[in-house]
Amino acid sequence: MGAIKGNSTTLMFKLESSDDASSVADDLASDGYAAFTGVTSASISVSNSTFEAVSITDPTTDATVRDFAVGTTSTSLSLEGVYDPAQTQNADQLFTLCKNKSRLGIFWVTNQAEDNALGGIGFCTSFELSAGMDDFVTFSASFELEGDPAYKTMD
Repeated sequence: MGAIKGNSTTLMFKLESSDDASSVADDLASDGYAAFTGVTSASISVSNSTFEAVSITDPTTDATVRDFAVGTTSTSLSLEGVYDPAQTQNADQLFTLCKNKSRLGIFWVTNQAEDNALGGIGFCTSFELSAGMDDFVTFSASFELEGDPAYKTMD
């Protein structure tokens, strides 16, 4: 089992015109991707929908077998961070991208060269900016990615 420190990861993003995450170059920085600033945590979830089918194995006895098939893949990515109006790739830009319904490539990467980036292309589905009394202003956002997620090597 391996571990990666949360403070050694970041999210890279860029406007994309395609839905195909595999078409994104492996070198995200040279492909025009920029890092979100202020991100303190992120999570990515990938799930496959399944559906059940019943098949008859012996027509004389009507013996049935329960079969499963795999359908579409659903990928969502969420992030949280600390708001800093002095930074350019922070909550202000994220909010603008969300309200404009921009198609984004978004990848979760570590700061370790031997690791991979995981993500895809999709849309922001929610954005929140909040603060408690005498506390930091924080933001959170969720993204629904289209198609299959993609790994990008960061060699």
